[in-house]
Amino acid sequence: MQIHLVLPGLIWPSAQANRPAADLALPALERLLGLGQRSVSAFEPLDRQLARLFGLASTPLPLAALRRLGESDLPCDVPTGAPTDFPTDVPTQAHADWLCADPVNLSFAREHMLLGEFPADELKPAEVSGLVAALNDTFSDLGRFEASTPTRWYLRLARPTQAQLYPLHDVIGRPIKHFLPEGDDARLWQRTMNEVQIVLHNHPINQAREAAGLRPVNSLWFWGAGHLDATVRSPLPAVQGSDPVTLGLARAAAVPASVPDVRLALRQDTLVILDDLLRPSLQLDLDAWRSALTRIEQAWFAPLADALRSGKLQHLSLTAPGDRATLQLTAGARDHWRFWRKPLAFDAFLKSLAPAAASTPMSEQPIP
Repeated sequence: MQIHLVLPGLIWPSAQANRPAADLALPALERLLGLGQRSVSAFEPLDRQLARLFGLASTPLPLAALRRLGESDLPCDVPTGAPTDFPTDVPTQAHADWLCADPVNLSFAREHMLLGEFPADELKPAEVSGLVAALNDTFSDLGRFEASTPTRWYLRLARPTQAQLYPLHDVIGRPIKHFLPEGDDARLWQRTMNEVQIVLHNHPINQAREAAGLRPVNSLWFWGAGHLDATVRSPLPAVQGSDPVTLGLARAAAVPASVPDVRLALRQDTLVILDDLLRPSLQLDLDAWRSALTRIEQAWFAPLADALRSGKLQHLSLTAPGDRATLQLTAGARDHWRFWRKPLAFDAFLKSLAPAAASTPMSEQPIP
């Protein structure tokens, strides 16, 4: 029995924070850090690491196609946590050319234009439908817009694009000037972004939102260009995750997928992508990060450590991608006999890491 746990956001991104995990009770995590074999590698984007796990090495990664493939087509009465047995044949539309076209709000902070996303419940379905219809009326030459959820919109392209586009989660809360389209077709998408902003600004739905004191959808963020034409293979026979990119990878690999659940994970070899820490770390929300880490200690680290100790779990791999580095940790069922290895305080481990490289886009910090 083996589990590979991918935990983005575990490494607090700011080296300037003094003991971000201070006073948190993390005995299971710290025991695993002390007993296991650790290695630390340089920064690498999360999406690239996930793709490599599934055998994808194409550039650019077809993140929009994968995310669109991972959108749920389940009936509403399927219980939360029920496994999703995806069919072995990937739908034909997954092989089309897609862009994520997510609704965002642009605002000024000092001299910077910052990008903010919308919570899942902030946009009403009728508002989404009206805005998407207006976009399709105006930009039919680009392709067709659609919305799978109020916050996850797509553009099925009429023709492929070669532009380099940055994932939304790299840009949230950061100055967008560092993340504008680059490469071939860059001018097309920069111009399209400007034209989209004009259409959205003038739309009655956004004018009504502003009149009501609500944030308007005043721009879209395009990202994820690429074509899904490679074979996708899962590293383990079951996958758990909540992000649609993860679910799309599972579906493309024709393996069962479910939401993260440690009890189910301990029944078979499972790859688990747990992203509870990702958003707080990107937004530098230390309180939310500490709360999520406490929950993960209780819900995941403690039962996994117990399973290793009892021999129910033979091998645990932990991958923690972060802005400053990526932690790789492996622990086996026999490691608990290494009584001379002491727990490693998590804050001490974080302090040992080098600061994020100043040259990476992810090193840009949110502007208050």
